[in-house]
Amino acid sequence: MAPPTGQTLRLRVGAATHDSERDFPLPAGWDATVYPMCDRPALTQAAVQRALAHPVGSEPISVAARGARSAALLVDDFRRPTPAERLCRAVIEELRVAGVPPERITIILGNGAHRPMNRREVRRRLGSVCDLVGEVISHDAYSPRVTYKGVTSAGTPVLVNEAAAAADFSVSMSTIYPHRLVAWAGGAKMVLPGICHVSSIHCHHSRLAAGEWGEPPGGCASRRDIEEAGRLFGLNVALCVVVNSCQEMCGLYAGEPTKAHRAAVALARKVGDTPMADAHPDLIICNAYPLDADGTQYSKAQAPALQFDCPMLIINDFADPSIYHGLYHGPLAPYRKRPPLPAPPHTDELLMQAPVFFYSPQYDRGFMPPNRDWYGDNDWEAMMAAMARRFKRARVAVFPAAPLQLPRLV
Repeated sequence: MAPPTGQTLRLRVGAATHDSERDFPLPAGWDATVYPMCDRPALTQAAVQRALAHPVGSEPISVAARGARSAALLVDDFRRPTPAERLCRAVIEELRVAGVPPERITIILGNGAHRPMNRREVRRRLGSVCDLVGEVISHDAYSPRVTYKGVTSAGTPVLVNEAAAAADFSVSMSTIYPHRLVAWAGGAKMVLPGICHVSSIHCHHSRLAAGEWGEPPGGCASRRDIEEAGRLFGLNVALCVVVNSCQEMCGLYAGEPTKAHRAAVALARKVGDTPMADAHPDLIICNAYPLDADGTQYSKAQAPALQFDCPMLIINDFADPSIYHGLYHGPLAPYRKRPPLPAPPHTDELLMQAPVFFYSPQYDRGFMPPNRDWYGDNDWEAMMAAMARRFKRARVAVFPAAPLQLPRLV
């Protein structure tokens, strides 16, 4: 039987496919406080054009690309909220003005070691832009078709997609958000790991100390290494996007990759700032939107809750529930032959001791976290009925766009 309901949360879900709002009724004994981030309205088209016309530390693409006979656009994959089609159109026009014809432009989806995007996903990501350029490639980290560009001072070999390496001019497009390995995502991360061979990714991820989530990027060794990799590759321009809590582009910095990234980080800090007055929660609800696209991304929703010594509930509505990551699971084809991981039984012991609760419509329907001490369900009503037994009365803090949020106790 469902518990008596109290407050109802209205949260955005399904960023990559069915972006929409959904109601989440809570048990009557829960006192929930939603902590929104400071946020910012979406950019106008005029503001986007101004950002491209006045880049940070470089000339506009329409000038910088003069003399280039070909170009590569490095675009992040469907797992990120970057407005890829809109930005590609703008950059293609800038390159046309510089003298680079569309048929000499290659778009490379920088999947890193994630599963390469299929044709349907690529078309959804890029729309009719697919028909405007010479070629669209979904990068496969296990492909041998790579070009060696050197070794970073930290010892990371830079082996990149050969089509990207062959281009005379390159532009990356990515979203800037806090990251638990490289402090802040985006920018040169489109090179490493974005378009690198799995051996380069393994060297970087396994040998360099991880940064602190949201720390200053210049102080993070793993961040500095990917920026050096970007220079070795020859990344000319980075488009660094900041998104708001509705995954709208609310900031854009173009220009020299590191300078554009730092400017975007400064804005993302302000947009994601989440003041929390007198917060002493018994439970934190972390909504994984807008980084809720696949089963490898849920840890980003955990990050803002880790500073609190209490259990958390993650909400995630996946486009692809698979937890496959080539760095940890090997080539994709053998991985797909593995039997699915069974769900842990819903015992009273698990319910009362779980540090993390996980709700997803895809839980045990393609998605299963490896953590066997987590309590999960694909039925929200059943999840609430169970959790109400453990948390009869609870102060609940809610992060509606958790991967973007930077909690600040005031």
